[in-house]
Amino acid sequence: MNGINGINGNNGINGNEFGVNVWWSCPGFLASAEEAHEVLERNGFEPDKDMPAPSRRNQVSRAAYSFQDRRHKDGRRVTEKAKDNDTSVVYGILGRSQMSSDEVGYSQSTTVTLDKESGRVEVDGDLADDFQKVLTRYEDAITDEDVRYFLRKVIKMCFGIAKRPSGGIYFVPDRFQGIVESAKVALDELNVGAKLYVERVVNGAPERAIVWDAVESDIGSQIDATLAAVEKIEKRAGCVQSHAAKLSELEELMNIYRGLLGQEAKYEELAERLEEASSTVAEKMAKLQQEQIASASVQPTNPGYKRSKIKGDVIGIVKSVLGKSANALHYSEIAKAIEEEGIELRETQTKTKSQWLLIQINKAVRDGDSELRSVGRGIYAVA
Repeated sequence: MNGINGINGNNGINGNEFGVNVWWSCPGFLASAEEAHEVLERNGFEPDKDMPAPSRRNQVSRAAYSFQDRRHKDGRRVTEKAKDNDTSVVYGILGRSQMSSDEVGYSQSTTVTLDKESGRVEVDGDLADDFQKVLTRYEDAITDEDVRYFLRKVIKMCFGIAKRPSGGIYFVPDRFQGIVESAKVALDELNVGAKLYVERVVNGAPERAIVWDAVESDIGSQIDATLAAVEKIEKRAGCVQSHAAKLSELEELMNIYRGLLGQEAKYEELAERLEEASSTVAEKMAKLQQEQIASASVQPTNPGYKRSKIKGDVIGIVKSVLGKSANALHYSEIAKAIEEEGIELRETQTKTKSQWLLIQINKAVRDGDSELRSVGRGIYAVA
């Protein structure tokens, strides 16, 4: 969000409230992404970050799954993803048919193929014409799914906390109520039927205790989920780094509520859990980084190139280098840092070591690596 609308001042809080409960309703809809972005920007949000326009893959996927109908007996259809590889993704639209007097089945009547590189879509089958018409409606459009994403972003930027494990209703400290009000105005201006509800919370001992219980439960469950995810990581230190950042966010969240609730925030036990989790994640990251540096291949057998000593995860080592830097790095700087750690990069007859590394980085970015970011021509950072 551009600035923090309403972060200062009481926004009408009269001293008897210390925050608000927030929840929403959001029916299904399609709306212009361009118009939605104008509304968000007008209300102080950053559209590209807070509600980005759907990717080409999302457009095709949404169009394909819009044909799914499991509710009606006649004309029942199912959409399934049939293939997803480096070059394409294929969706099958299956129709129900009566195989015999006592047997039913589904057969694929329409096939949708998306070329990931070009964005071109090919459709074969009974629903080909209908699919192209539906896809046109989903292009450059947002849906209720995008609005829900936006609202979850709003809760996060307001340091909101789920008041029950299943979510649905969130508490937001009063100092961030202005952001919530801006989001409420934006939804009203979108005029798509989505509603944001805000209820002030009385500043009483029971209410404060309920909020702290929610903080402990929410942060505790996120710590458990983070540790479980880290335990499953076997090779990529960069993946561990993203979880370490998550724990830092949780510590910031805890400190917000510690300041808000004062004595009611018996935070010592939660702070200890966060510290132990951070230590566990740091140890796992160090271990993987050492293993990546130590993993080396044999000397070259083909005189046409020098074989890399990187036997394992090249991109994981790139992320490790970027994670140690305070700034984004040019690919030549990344290559130099890797070589300085004693890791020999590949050099072919037509590519230098840094050029070979650039190819690997660009391939990872094209394949959708969510942790690598291109911030300029040949310049990269980790998310």
